[in-house]
Formats: sequence, C-alpha cells, structure tokens
Amino acid sequence: MVFFLLGPTLSIAQRYPKRKILKDLKALPGFENAFIGFKLYDTDKDRVVAEQYADQYMTPASTTKLFTYQAGLNYLPRTLSAMEYVIKGDSIIFWSTGYPLTLHPDHRDSTVVKFLAASDKQLYYWSRPMEDERFGPGWGWDDYAGYYGAEKSVFPIYGNSVQVIVDNQKKEFSTSPTHPGLRFTESDSTNTRTRVNRDEFWNEFEIKYKELEEGDSVTVDTLIRPFRYSDPLFIDLIGQASGKQIKQIEDYHRPKTFETLAGVAADSLYKWMLQPSDNLFAEQILMMVSGKSSDTLSTEKAIKLAQASTNIKTELVWRDGSGLSRYNMFRPNEILDVLKSIDFSLAEELFPQGQTSGTIEEWYTPNVYAKTGTLSNNHSLAGYIKTDSGKTLIFVMMANHYTAPITTIRESFGVMLKKIQKAY
Repeated sequence: MVFFLLGPTLSIAQRYPKRKILKDLKALPGFENAFIGFKLYDTDKDRVVAEQYADQYMTPASTTKLFTYQAGLNYLPRTLSAMEYVIKGDSIIFWSTGYPLTLHPDHRDSTVVKFLAASDKQLYYWSRPMEDERFGPGWGWDDYAGYYGAEKSVFPIYGNSVQVIVDNQKKEFSTSPTHPGLRFTESDSTNTRTRVNRDEFWNEFEIKYKELEEGDSVTVDTLIRPFRYSDPLFIDLIGQASGKQIKQIEDYHRPKTFETLAGVAADSLYKWMLQPSDNLFAEQILMMVSGKSSDTLSTEKAIKLAQASTNIKTELVWRDGSGLSRYNMFRPNEILDVLKSIDFSLAEELFPQGQTSGTIEEWYTPNVYAKTGTLSNNHSLAGYIKTDSGKTLIFVMMANHYTAPITTIRESFGVMLKKIQKAY
C-alpha cells in the first residue's frame, strides 16, 4: 500500500528530473552559446533540486535590487524618514536622509513641502555630505540620457527628472517642474518619433516633434528625462513648491539629537523599487542605509554594512544599489541565499508577478513572483514559483553573454518554469 501511494507522486516529479533540466539548460533556444547559471531549491525539503554553475560569478543586472531590498529590511525603519531637522529659536535647519519620493512624478509625496509651507520660521538647508558621484561605478557613460538614468543625489526632488508633455499636432509642450534653469528649445527638424535630448553636462534640452502621418491617433507623448542635479537647483525647486525662501548653510554638522519627519511606509518604497525596477529608488535606499550610522551618505558604506549583516559567507562583488553597474558580480548561490531569507508572503506582495504586475507583467504564469535583471547580452530572473501540487520553489536563472534576442531567452526561461510548475 505504501508503494501504491508514493508511486504517482514520484512519477509526477520524474516528468522533469535533474537530468532533463540540465539538458534543457544546454539545448533550449538562446542557451546554446550562452553561459547559463541555474539553481532550483525545494523549500519544504530543504534541498537543491538541480543546479548549474551556481558557484560561478555572473552579471546580475537588476537582480542586484534583491540585495538592496534586504539591506533596507535590515537597517531602515518601517516608516521612512522624509527628512531630519532641528528647531533653533526662530529658525529651522533641515537636511536629507536620502529619501527619494519628494514630489516624485509617479508617487508624489508632498510631506516635506507641506511641512516647510506650514512653518512660520526662517528655513535653512544643510546639504549633507555625500561620497558618491552622480553615477555609480561601472554605469554606461550615456546613461544620463535615459529615463532610467536619474542621478543619485543628497535630496532628490521630482525624481531628479523633468516630465515633458509634447503635443505633436499643435507643436506645443509643457514641463513639470518648470524652472528657468531647465532650458528647452524646439528643433527645426522633426523625427519619426518624439524626442527630448539633453546636453550631458547642462540642463539644456532640445525637443524634436514627431512627424505625424495620416491616421495617427496618438498625438501627445509624455517623456521623462533626468536633469543635472545641484544644491542651488534643489533649493529653488523646494522653495518654489513650498512658497518659502530657503537659505543654504555650509558650516554645520548633524547634531546628536534632532527631529524626523515621517514619510511613507518602507514596504511601499520597496514595492515601487522592485516591481518596475526603479533605479533611483534602489540607489537612494542604500543612501538611507548609510545615513543611519554616519553623517555622510555613501553607497560603499551601505554595502559594507549590508554585507556584514547577512549570512552570506562568500565575497560579493557589489558596487551599486540598482544593478546598472557592470562591475557587480554575484553567484546564483548568493542570490538564492537572499531569496531564502525573504518571507514568501512579502514576496507575493512586493515582487513582480507573472501576467499581473511589474517587469514580468507580460511574461510567465501568475504563479511566478520574481525579479528580473537586464543589461545588454545579460538577463536574469530570480524568485519563487508556486507549483501545481502546492509547493513553493525558489529559482535563480542567469543567462550571460547570449547573442539571441532577449525574447528568446525569456521564452526559454518560461518553458523551464512551466515544466517545473507541472512537475513538482
């Protein structure tokens, strides 16, 4: 009777045993000439089902954000601080925590602006020291031009970007924010699509209208472009939004006692980082982590703190919060260790979900909750899959140095996940 009960279960699992998994990792489309790291872990049985190159360093891209998320969980409070300040007589001195949501176009938080607007005191801003450059080490030199390349900064505002609404039919545009330091000109030529280009080092933008064709139904485009951040620009923008005059002070140090202004729940920021894979949010989370123990905001210090608090024993090659850096190198083993440390109920709420949300909304099945990572010729997927039998398995898939189209890699990942879902 015992063998009769076990027989069907064993036969189901054997539909996709280790040897077939390893065969697919070599033979599926796009995998033939690529370096494919893989690990599949059964949480119920605490065992590895199959693995390939799990101990080899690979380029993680945005799966780096899993480590950033873990750092936030370990070091940041459940409610984030939007800023810190002291009251001295008839003055308020305020400074940043690294909080990235002030007047952000997608998640507009007016906490700081309302606080400053309601004050009857003279306002002074101290620009807290920051060790980082505007871009992380190993970022592409031309990242400044893309919506994903907003600069890291002491006190982000408007997502360190300008939103440009372009009406191609009327040849008109509007911006948010509007500021004389953000200068826009209109090109005499048109393009096959709307373009807003910025000078690399100056806040000078050029708009090229789209040449409309007969039958075009969409004539208005909204584009997001990063601006060059500076303390004077920040002070102008926050003063403009609050209706207050704000002066900057230089010779100041963070006191031992101060007040904090509560921002959003930390889980909200983590969700907004993980699902659309927001790079600025990831970078600023590490800034906030470093700011808990030091005057100076520093990605390097945050990473050292984060590594010291994990159970990962191997040396991580970890250089930024977002994964834009090509210097990052993680092993599938290390990514799986991070996923094991995260409560799956949190992952269900915060991670992208197949056919439902985030970067995998158009891919995989609803039973997949996973973080993607993509740089040219490198694509990763790491997370959890709920199988037909009710199990929750953890998986890491990393395709490095492939030459096939990325859609081919995603489709092959999907083939394996469907087999895993049915078999285990």
